[in-house]
Amino acid sequence: MYHVTSRFILADLSPVWEKVMKAVEPLERFTHEIQTTDTIPMNPPKDTTAVILRADENCRPEKICEGFAPTTRIIICTDSPEKLSEESLDVLDDIWPLEPNEALAQYYVERLYHDIKEDMDAWLTKQYLDTTINTSPDMIWFKDKKGAHLKVNDAFCHVVGKPREDIEGRGHYYIWGLTKEQYDKGEFVCLETEEEVMRKGVTCVFDEHVMDADSIRLLQTYKTPLWDIDGTIMGTVGIARDVTKLRSYEAELLAAARSDELTGLANRRYFYEYIEQNRADQTLTIARIDLSYFKQLNDTYGAQCGDNALIAVAGFLREVFSEAMVCRFGGGEFLLAYIGACPLDGLKQKFKKVLDKISEYCEKDKNPILLSANMGITTTGDASQPIDALIRQCDLALYFTRSLGDGQCCVFSEIVNAD
Repeated sequence: MYHVTSRFILADLSPVWEKVMKAVEPLERFTHEIQTTDTIPMNPPKDTTAVILRADENCRPEKICEGFAPTTRIIICTDSPEKLSEESLDVLDDIWPLEPNEALAQYYVERLYHDIKEDMDAWLTKQYLDTTINTSPDMIWFKDKKGAHLKVNDAFCHVVGKPREDIEGRGHYYIWGLTKEQYDKGEFVCLETEEEVMRKGVTCVFDEHVMDADSIRLLQTYKTPLWDIDGTIMGTVGIARDVTKLRSYEAELLAAARSDELTGLANRRYFYEYIEQNRADQTLTIARIDLSYFKQLNDTYGAQCGDNALIAVAGFLREVFSEAMVCRFGGGEFLLAYIGACPLDGLKQKFKKVLDKISEYCEKDKNPILLSANMGITTTGDASQPIDALIRQCDLALYFTRSLGDGQCCVFSEIVNAD
């Protein structure tokens, strides 16, 4: 993808070096410009790729490099490398022989060209990586085994509110603004998931809560181990998407799909779904409650009055039968479901409390039509019995209560045994 013109300055060198450098073909994506000179130019091009010069008693590479870019390679040709000072050795990229034969010169030149290409390939790979991760709106990071963040993308910096130089090399609790105590307790730290990924050696997906200075965020995180050249794990790479708002929206949509719009109770569909998901082999008790005189109230005083009554009754049921799944079945009809042990006498007592609350509501509202209710109950330990069949048993029990008057409660098994 890239194309580079490599510029070389050869200063006071043996002719063999110029001959070989011009003879060796440039590698793919490269062209060469080779300048020969007796001395280093006063104002050399800043983009010089390499300057190759003869060492003499006045040669000071540490001074020569000041006139070039930091990326320019400084190479000395000498047969006495032991005479070079420590300062010179610190800035040199290579030391070549002063008067090589062509074969040896070709070896050094080809190695130089390959080294330059490797640097450019590494630069291109870094460009690919940086551009890719910084284009992503998701948080991306690379950690070592101790948890230090070695590299992060722009989105990560934005979320934590810190510049990259203040993040890279630092640990989780500093970056996210946790106290040392919170970190030591493992709160909002994600240490367990890091350990799990390194233990399993595969990509894992997690929902993780992290705390920043203002709030707790929910992140959907993909974490993958980073493998060292010897086959051991040297760290992890993580990609995280902030799904705090998304999960909130999903929860709201799910609640709306499961709820009766008027009363906020469970709707019929979720009532069935809840029982099917949680029933297993446990005892199941279902009760059906039917408001008496609701239709008369609705027809006489309008839908708003009827809606207010339904909302009030729904609140009573939710309060009194707090351990049950409470559902508005339709109109003035409600269903209760208990999974597990449910003393029927206690259920009947709670129904009386609901009747008292309905009566108080009607008196307080000065409602001339006094609402009441009846309840039919059935219970079974047979997990094979369909929910609809149990609701029909409640209907039969409810039908029986109507012959007894308002405010009555009956259990289906009591009717069957009486018959």
